[in-house]
Amino acid sequence: MVTTREEHGTPRGFTANSFTSVSLDPPMLLICIDKTADSLEVFTESPGFAINVLAEDQAETSGLFASKRTDKFETAQWSDSESGFPLLDGISAWFDCKRHQIVDAGDHVIVIGEVIGYDFNDRIGLGYVRGGYMSLSLERSAAKTPDAGLSAVVGAIIEIDGKIWLEKNSKTGKFQVPASGLDHTPGSLSRFQTYLMEKNISASISSLFAVFESEETGQQSIYYRARGEFSGGNIENSEKIELFGYDDIPWDNISPDALVEMLNRYVRESRRQRFGVYFGSDRDGSVKTLSENQDDQVGVQSQD
Repeated sequence: MVTTREEHGTPRGFTANSFTSVSLDPPMLLICIDKTADSLEVFTESPGFAINVLAEDQAETSGLFASKRTDKFETAQWSDSESGFPLLDGISAWFDCKRHQIVDAGDHVIVIGEVIGYDFNDRIGLGYVRGGYMSLSLERSAAKTPDAGLSAVVGAIIEIDGKIWLEKNSKTGKFQVPASGLDHTPGSLSRFQTYLMEKNISASISSLFAVFESEETGQQSIYYRARGEFSGGNIENSEKIELFGYDDIPWDNISPDALVEMLNRYVRESRRQRFGVYFGSDRDGSVKTLSENQDDQVGVQSQD
């Protein structure tokens, strides 16, 4: 989140999805502002700006400063940097910058600032990937080793050309979400990526989506969200891959039930571009929604 002040002192700020390091000596950062943004003139004429790195529990604040609301600074708690630019309470890091250079860049303006002050703490930063907030602490927890002796299933809900890839189990005839470890061999993210390469699928994993344990066997399953494409961009270069639009998913022919509920949740959350991460068993658990300050208690991964 980037903040500054108007000439007469009114605080201004907006949510930025990124900023970039430019130089280490002297230390410099840059931000990009759309030329259609209401705050463009304020930021290009101000003597500087502050970068607020939001903590993972501040998704609501991110949404506030991404909105057109006029009471942003009345709603949020903040104080001034030494340069007089707003620093929000509870953030994980901040940079206080004086304006160094303005660069015209197509439909954006690049504002380069020299860092004159900074600080950080042990709060984990808020992530935003492919339309959804992500939590690094939740990602780390998924990497924990499963209980002794039990293999894990590691896979992903992969969208290719706006459709979901489902595989048919040759023994049961039921569809399932692509994963490693389904054949009772140890599953892992690296083995899953190797499996995708064998299928001529190039996939970009965006974030964690579900971690759950079978109440019957104790096996742990870890599923991510991902976007994929056929190697070479041509479906003919791939093995037979079955893709389904949201309205064409064969719900009655998917097994087990935990995958049905997981896919149902994915479709709902994808349509509103607001994703959560499920933790629990294959029958009961909770969805951590980062845009709220509490878990949604659910059964079998369902979410209203």
